[in-house]
Amino acid sequence: MIHLLYGKDSYQVSSALSSIKNALAVADTDKMLASNTTVLDGRGLTPDELLAHATAVPFLAADRLVVVDGLLRALGEVKRGRAKKKSDADDPLEPWRRAAALLGDPATMPETTTLVFVEAELAKTNAAFTIFAPVAKTVEFNPLSGTELVAWVKNTAKREKIKLTEGAAKSLVDLIGGDLWALSNELKKLDTYAAGEAVGEVAVAELVSAAHETKFWDVADAVIAGNERKALTSLRRLLVDGYPPQVITSMIVKQYRQLLLVKDLRERRVARDETARASGVPAFKLDDVSAVAQRYSWPRLREAYGKLLESDLSVKRGLQDDESALQLLIHELCAMRPASAARPLAPSRS
Repeated sequence: MIHLLYGKDSYQVSSALSSIKNALAVADTDKMLASNTTVLDGRGLTPDELLAHATAVPFLAADRLVVVDGLLRALGEVKRGRAKKKSDADDPLEPWRRAAALLGDPATMPETTTLVFVEAELAKTNAAFTIFAPVAKTVEFNPLSGTELVAWVKNTAKREKIKLTEGAAKSLVDLIGGDLWALSNELKKLDTYAAGEAVGEVAVAELVSAAHETKFWDVADAVIAGNERKALTSLRRLLVDGYPPQVITSMIVKQYRQLLLVKDLRERRVARDETARASGVPAFKLDDVSAVAQRYSWPRLREAYGKLLESDLSVKRGLQDDESALQLLIHELCAMRPASAARPLAPSRS
């Protein structure tokens, strides 16, 4: 059996691979699967090496697992970097087409081998994708959102025997976003904290909110203040910690939205408590956000929203990847730093 697992959501890709391994392990009565598992780095792999591993007979076991990491992406880059060839014989992907044909032939590929191609995001126009997708069971994993994401949290909690209220599941999603790695990690922390008791919204707020959002505030606050150096330093730290660029971008969008709401509510003299509630800004940050809001003019905020939209569209249209678009967005937004002073906002009714 040949599988092709790919997509933006690396957690789901990893989970799908784990499911395949677990299914083979259940059938492995001789406990020899580990000795019959091979993981290959797609970069530098040759067609002959792939065929040799995929067609090998398992040793003292019923099954053999071969995992190939990043091959299609690497081949796609090779294809893009080469000039168009005049004949198939000169095409660097032609040997891979022959290899794929052999892998798809039951006479060549033994039933005892499970071959899994593991990839990150791939365009369906990727030359290597068009070669291997026809001979594989192909599954794309995109980030979850909305009700699907809340359902994932609830199902994961149920599977791990974590008691989670409906409100807590939604609060966790609202705070963390679509990063399944982070959501899974926070669920484990909440389970340890609850010690078998039901986890509610209060526990989520106490354990997750402050620690998680502070990391993103470092980036978003620096961007809004126009401190590009600090913003990029904080960004690199988040990326190293494994936070996806799209999650960081969403927090920047959230920060600008809160800035806009606070500015509007304060200018309309809405009470402080109501301003905090309606904007979603924690009470302890409201004064800081208000101070920055008064330095931004409405035209400047509209311009910033335009940059946020342009960045989002550049990713969706395939003009930039998530990380490159985010770095450019930070540069552009920091260049729009507000004036050092502005007329004070009207005081809110307390």
